[in-house]
Amino acid sequence: MPHASAGERHRRPLAIVFGLVVAFLVVEVVGGILTGSLALLSDAGHMATDAVG
Repeated sequence: MPHASAGERHRRPLAIVFGLVVAFLVVEVVGGILTGSLALLSDAGHMATDAVG
């Protein structure tokens, strides 16, 4: 039985964390737009650059 590589073992947890980051990013963008908060919008932009790489 072949062993899974490190990339294969970590793919699912990384996808879950990426999904959570994107969900929080969307909430921050919507909240920032609705409240006019530049702090939320800038944090959402920071999270986007972290998520992209």
